[in-house]
Amino acid sequence: MYRLRIFIPFIIFFLFSCSAPIQQTIDTAQSPSPHPSPQRGEGDLTKPDKKVIAAQALLFKSSTYEELEKEMATMKASGVNIVIVRVFHNKGDRYHGFASQSKQQTGVYFKSNVAPVIDDVLTRIIDIGHRQGLLVYAWMTTRRMDWKWSDTPKWRDSAYDLKTKDFTYSKGGLDLFNQDFQDYLISVYREIAASGVDGILIQDDLVYRHTEGFSDAARLSYNNSFGFALRPENLYKDIYEKGGKHYVRNYTSLFWKWVEWRNQYIALFLDNLIREAKKPSPNLKIALNLYYETVINPKNGLAWFSQDISSLKNIDIDYFAVMAYHRQMMKEKRLNLDDALNMISDITRIGLDAIGNKDKLLMKVQSVDWDNREAVPSDELKKVFEAIKKAGGVSLAYVQNGNSVSPKNFLDKM
Repeated sequence: MYRLRIFIPFIIFFLFSCSAPIQQTIDTAQSPSPHPSPQRGEGDLTKPDKKVIAAQALLFKSSTYEELEKEMATMKASGVNIVIVRVFHNKGDRYHGFASQSKQQTGVYFKSNVAPVIDDVLTRIIDIGHRQGLLVYAWMTTRRMDWKWSDTPKWRDSAYDLKTKDFTYSKGGLDLFNQDFQDYLISVYREIAASGVDGILIQDDLVYRHTEGFSDAARLSYNNSFGFALRPENLYKDIYEKGGKHYVRNYTSLFWKWVEWRNQYIALFLDNLIREAKKPSPNLKIALNLYYETVINPKNGLAWFSQDISSLKNIDIDYFAVMAYHRQMMKEKRLNLDDALNMISDITRIGLDAIGNKDKLLMKVQSVDWDNREAVPSDELKKVFEAIKKAGGVSLAYVQNGNSVSPKNFLDKM
């Protein structure tokens, strides 16, 4: 585990024009990586005085690899030491501008024998990043793989419809209780690891919402574990309608036993996924997206997402990437900016206590308003980072979505 000494960050962003991120991100013998290691020096995270400053790219602004070289050089000069690149493509996603034209409407951006390949841009990005002294992480989805949703309907998860009181296909995606899908997902992650990438960021779809997880395989597994059938009518109390949608006011004691069991199942799978991904690349780093509710309100995190930090701490996760998007919090919680800043400070403090290792907490911030696509003013961003710093100061990541100019003096070491 890298030892990272915390220094005080001051970050200035300027105009981004981007869309909101999606909310829903083979057996290979071990062999030396064909890609050169990042240059030693300022970008070397093996040095104990380096803190993670990551740029997560839904899209780059570059349309050619020559432009990408310049863009990543600017990132490096600005203080970034990790670039996180989207390597999956679902319906509605925009294509990377430098990717070759493809007939594939969904697929991946790396060499694969098991998934449709749009174009292997990851190999080129790794080469460019390493020349610039940057580490490159692949941001990969889990349950939402549109190419398998269409081709393999038997892998789809089922959800309980609170209105009709019946089962329907889950919007969350594919079924982690299906062994064939588990095997497939592991094979995909092995391929990513074998590419020579430095790390993988696991998308925030490795979750189950409170009405998901009712596939035949899940219900059979539950029955085998407890000796009786999983019946959704025994889980939810006080279902009500508001604005055309149905909600749950209370959960039964059996619901909490079920979500705890489901959470442990997911944690066991995640542990195995990471172990298998690291076989072709033992030095591979793993970051896991976490919802802010998982940190600030563990009970809601367990109920709404099947995420629980206590069940993840013993898994070989290098970074817990908390999506601390302050304007999203303001909208969802009906907060003013000061309240949102206090909440971010609390999330940082509680996250540090829960994880127990400051080097593993990566706070992800919102530099663009997801609704109007306008850049968040630099003064407002400064307040966000000051709130994080005052709560302990941890590693940072920001989201980039193309069509933006590179920031001047991105990082000011004070």
